[in-house]
Amino acid sequence: MTDTHPSLPLPSHQRGVTLIELMVGMVIGLLAVLVIAQVTTVYEGRKRTITAGSDAQVNGALALQTLQRDVQTSGYGIAEGGAVGCRMVGLRTGMAARFERTLAPVVITNGLDGTTDRLDVLMSNHTDFALPTRVANNHLRGDSLFVIGYNTGLGHRSGDLMLAVPVPTPDPGDTERHCSLFNVSAEPVPGSHRIAHEANAGSPWNQDTTATIFPGRQSTDLSYPAGSLLLNLGSLVSRQYCVTGPADAQCDTRAAAVPYQLRQISFETATGQTVVDDLYPQIVQLQAVYGIDTSTPPDNVADAWTASSPTTAANWRRVVAVRVAVAARSVQSEQRPASQTSAGATWTTPTLPVWHPDGVTPEPLRVDKAPPGAGDDWRHYRYKVFETVIPLRNQLWQPT
Repeated sequence: MTDTHPSLPLPSHQRGVTLIELMVGMVIGLLAVLVIAQVTTVYEGRKRTITAGSDAQVNGALALQTLQRDVQTSGYGIAEGGAVGCRMVGLRTGMAARFERTLAPVVITNGLDGTTDRLDVLMSNHTDFALPTRVANNHLRGDSLFVIGYNTGLGHRSGDLMLAVPVPTPDPGDTERHCSLFNVSAEPVPGSHRIAHEANAGSPWNQDTTATIFPGRQSTDLSYPAGSLLLNLGSLVSRQYCVTGPADAQCDTRAAAVPYQLRQISFETATGQTVVDDLYPQIVQLQAVYGIDTSTPPDNVADAWTASSPTTAANWRRVVAVRVAVAARSVQSEQRPASQTSAGATWTTPTLPVWHPDGVTPEPLRVDKAPPGAGDDWRHYRYKVFETVIPLRNQLWQPT
């Protein structure tokens, strides 16, 4: 019998993956995973470094801008009539101690041994004319009103915070004379020549004659001679800028304070309370110096720079600018293995950053005192330094 179906072809020989091929494929795959992981690690490290550097740059720039804004407007309403340099004294009802400040746009408290400085800023926020009023008659310690020239009390309102300035302006260290804060206790009568400062419920900065902070010892003592000035502050703006840190004597530290950030401490004259605001993190240095006009006659140009505060009213009037430097630190620690550092590998920041107190000569910023730890820990971080000169405009506009 003949087979009519053609013969089917035999299936070809099938071969599987050998063990060697499988092992080679696994090695190639592992190498690819290793390379990808290494690239990802390097990328993430670089990204964190760039991000941390960017954060430091933003924090430092904002911190300097905040300081610059307040310093530029400092002295408004308090620099008129040559009053700068006087020791300002006030006592508000309910306060345990006197409120005392040097009457100056900016006062620098120099940090010891390279630690951060502190800036105290004063200004008036009176919305009316910032013009002084001249006292017409002698004012005794026990008097309850100031006699002024007719029709010179424009803009004074009940409750306004005023400052009495004796003439000539006393030096900050004068123990017998000073400037006094008080409230206008009653709405001045239009056309009158009297400003009352009686102690009442609406005038918390006024004390009775037994507790008044006006100069003198007895009620009959001369407190403010004719010719003295009255400055209408509206309400006083008193702000302090400092850098927080563990047990830092230059800054008001709270129990839950986060170290190393710019802090603003405001004294509210309307309430007698202190308000603390933490502004920008990772600020590790704040340094400032005064710009002094040494020319005779004065030309309102800073010829010398110093960190020491003036000791006389005349020298305070020669302060025309402030130079400020702020150092911000990245939050990312780029610590290298001990084997690398001991072999002499370069640090992230090998030397201290610098600023220029006189505009020319570099001086180290002691950021090594700020980061946690000791020794060379500060070298593991990156730093951004911002530096500028801020003219004291309300000082420059005064007649020389």
